[in-house]
Parts: sequence; structure tokens; C-alpha cells
Amino acid sequence: MKMKLLIVLSACLAITIAQKNRRFNQKTTTTPPPSNDNEFFDDRMCDEMKSAAGSEVDPWACLCHQFQFQRETCESDIEKYLPSQPGSKVCKDHRHYYIGLDNRCNYDRALDSSNDPAGKAMQFALDLFRVADNKNPDENFIISPLSPQVLLAQLTEGCSEKARMEMVHGVKLNGNEAASLVDALTAASNKDSTANKLDIASVFFKSKDIKLQTEFRDDAKQNNIKMKDIDFSNPQQAANAVNEWASTQTRGNIPQVITEQGIAPDMMMLLMNAVYFKGTWLYKFNETLTDRRALFESSKNKKMPVHMMAQSNKLRFGEISYGVYSDFRQGLRWVELPYDGDELSMIVLLPKVRLQLDEMLRHINGSHFQEIFDVIRRNHNPIKIHLKMPRFAIKSSVSLVEPLKKLGIKEIFEDDNPLPKLFKTPAKVGDVKQDAFLKVDEDGTTATAVSRVTIIPLSLNMYEDMDFVCDEPFMVMVVDKTRQIPLFMAKIRKPEKSKDDQSRTRG
Repeated sequence: MKMKLLIVLSACLAITIAQKNRRFNQKTTTTPPPSNDNEFFDDRMCDEMKSAAGSEVDPWACLCHQFQFQRETCESDIEKYLPSQPGSKVCKDHRHYYIGLDNRCNYDRALDSSNDPAGKAMQFALDLFRVADNKNPDENFIISPLSPQVLLAQLTEGCSEKARMEMVHGVKLNGNEAASLVDALTAASNKDSTANKLDIASVFFKSKDIKLQTEFRDDAKQNNIKMKDIDFSNPQQAANAVNEWASTQTRGNIPQVITEQGIAPDMMMLLMNAVYFKGTWLYKFNETLTDRRALFESSKNKKMPVHMMAQSNKLRFGEISYGVYSDFRQGLRWVELPYDGDELSMIVLLPKVRLQLDEMLRHINGSHFQEIFDVIRRNHNPIKIHLKMPRFAIKSSVSLVEPLKKLGIKEIFEDDNPLPKLFKTPAKVGDVKQDAFLKVDEDGTTATAVSRVTIIPLSLNMYEDMDFVCDEPFMVMVVDKTRQIPLFMAKIRKPEKSKDDQSRTRG
């Protein structure tokens, strides 16, 4: 009987999409793209383009292949027909291919092959956020992509060759890279000069009756992952030990991640990671300005009461346009809310078209966030923003098995012993779960998790004062902006109602 390995991921927030196992038919095709751009992008185009480009990405060769241009003159020809030239034949006949490739495939693949761990972390975040979101208009969604990435990166060292190849392409980080990333994040974010606190911890609860393979155990130890023996034959005792660890790491915000019923006697190992973040705004909201009778439009003609916080400060702000020919009417607006110390920030994103958050998320990709980071890094002249944002506290609990399979990580869940370098006894992953929590109020942010297009940045000098009002569904991302690493990502569809007791959570 194959035994199961359960991964529980504990942490908060969230993120591009891809199945990586399909091969491209190498013959040239002139079939026009289907009318549904997003369906086309998700199901066919990126896989085909990446495969056509081979293991070493050559965007121009990929474009020439698709447009049937001569390779010798292809680069100069296509440069003449960028989307800024809406009358061009290329844009008319091939805009779906060109814009989609430009915005979703080149950048994604470049990150895939990048040696920069931060770039890999961003790409995995976007991939996971897209496929894990249930897109329920009545629910919030939050995930901490770093948490499962850290655990899965370490688990890669115990995989069979087939499973390892899937993990390398899907998770993008190896165990050493993940450990280095965590060390850099926590060291930089917990300086004595800031009021912020960021903790990232991992532990492997191992069955007391099972021995780990020596190489895997040594790798885990080198990456500062603690090992604890546990008696899974006593479900109550095992669940209590796991939940106590999760509650301690998240300061009581996630007191339970597993029940007695979730513990099986034949369980071999429980891998856990917790991310805890408590940040104080660099520019705090004045609580006397909070409107306790404000309304938030969660969907068309559906409004709910919220506590709407307000502040007017000089903040970094930008706009991004996307879609065919980068239509200025379609896109997003963003504003940065820095935390004390100015290393960590919350980036708040609103669609330009009201109540179109999901449509916005179908378009944004890694290059958009790269542009946001670039604007933040370059901008020395923030503009005055009149910001209104609801106070909120949200939780999510999600199984990541199906989302990970959509990212091409399938073998670790199969029955053909995908983890031979972990135990001598055949084993597989039984589940991957994450519980996440995010609270934002006038003082700052508390976030925890336990695991289980063409961009046109507008010149900021053209604005004097700007209103940025989050009275409709919006997205937030807590990031280490210096290292460009996402810690938490969330979609806020239904903030807390205007009740004081709902806004108070543990610190």
C-alpha cells in the first residue's frame, strides 16, 4: 500500500497561467485566432509559442514563425509594426498572436529561464494566483505564493527524475534558492529601524516510525528546516501538535489547520510553512477620517456597508493600459502604500473600467508588475493622492492540488512512487493546503498564512492631485519592493461590514 505525504501550507496573499507538457506542431499555421482572446491565450498560444522557440527563447524567431516572415528581415519588419501602429497589416491580421506573445509568453519564458530567484518567485506567484482563484464574485481570495513555493522547492530534492522535472519547471526554485530568499527577506524586513515584523518558518512533522533518506535530511537541515517526530497513530495528539505550531507561528490568527479526522495513521510526513507579517503604515490613516457609513459596490447594483478609511499623502501612482493597441480606456490604476522602513509595500490595483476586476486580472502579467516596480524605483516625485480604501479582514482556506496540476505539477500526486529520495518506503503527496489571513486597518497590515500587454506608464508629472477610491472590488499585493518578491496577494470582493468587533484581530 502506498503511503501518503501531506503538505500543509500556512500563510497569506497572492498570482499567470500555463500547461507546460504540450508539444507544438511545427508546421506553419495561418489559422486566425478565435474571437475569445483570453481562452486562446490560456489554452493554446503560450504553450505553442514557447515550444516553437525551443529551450532557448528567441522571441523574434517565434514571431517570424507565426507571421511567416523571412528570418533575415523579420526583426526590422516587426519593429515597424508594433501595436503603436494600429493601421499595420501585422496588427490587423495577427494582433492576437503578437500582443499575446509580447505580453504573456516572452516575459514569462524569460523569467522561467532566469537565474534570478526573485523573478522566479514573481512568476510562480502569478501562475498560482491565476489558477487557484475560484472567481466566485461573492468571495474574497487570498494566497501567500511564497509559502507553497518554499515547501515544494525543498520537496524537489526527494523526487524521482520525472517528478523533479515537473517541479523544476513548475515551482521554479530549488531548495537552496528558496532558503536564500527567505533569509534575505526576513533579515531585511526585521531591521531594528522598522516597526514591521516578518517571520517565515518551516517544519517537517515526520512519522516516528519512518526514517528519512540521508541526503534529503541533510539538505533540509542545511536549509534551516526543522524536523519533528510525531505519532500519526494518535490523531488527536498529532493534530494538537500541528495546530499549536501553526497558531504560535501566526500569532493566533490561524489557530487550526488540521483536525483529528485529517490525520491518517499511515501518514508519513506533514510539511508545514508559515508566513507571518505585521506591518505599520509609513503614512497612517487618520481614524477620525474613517467613514463608518460608506458603501462598497461588490457587484452591479449590490452594495454593502464598510468602514472607508481615508488619507491624503504624496504616494507613488501609475496607470497601465492593455488590450488591442493598448486601448487607454482599458487597463488598471495602481497606488503604492509603503510600510515603515520603506522596504515593504502594499500595492493596490483598481480596474479602469468599474466592476471589471476579473477582466483586469485576465490581462495583467509579470511585465506589468515589473513596470510597477521600475516606476517605484525611479520615481522621486510622488504626487498627492486622495485615497479611500475600506478596512477589511479576510480569510481563505484552499487546497492547491488542482491548481498545481494545472501548472504541470502532477507526478508527485501519482501512485508510481514519485518520492524515492525521501523514504525507502513508497510515498506520494496526499494533499497541499493553505490557510491564509489578511487584515488591513488604519494602523497597518496583519497577514498570515500556513501551507497547507503593452505597458504604458504615464508620466507622474502630468498629475497634480488624484483621487483613488476603492469602493468596488480591488486587488492588493504585499511585496518586498527592493527584492521584487510578492509575499501575499488578494482580491477583495466583500470587505468586512461596518462592525467594530469585526475589525479587531490578534496581533
